[in-house]
Amino acid sequence: MNKKRISYRLCEARIKSGKTYRQIAEETDISLNTLNAYMNKGVMPGADKLALLCRCLGTSADWVLGLRENAVRDAL
Repeated sequence: MNKKRISYRLCEARIKSGKTYRQIAEETDISLNTLNAYMNKGVMPGADKLALLCRCLGTSADWVLGLRENAVRDAL
């Protein structure tokens, strides 16, 4: 899966979660500029940040990375 598709899936998960960028930033301690880079510019989050984002957005890293076709949240 390419970087653009991963960014798209992060955006899709954000929209489905109903959370704003600010809410995500507060919950994950990731800056707004960094979130924008992850979701709109194809910048890849490290494993630690990806885990935080997935937990916050209610999705799995497998789905974001294209290893799973549905966004069902895995048990935490």
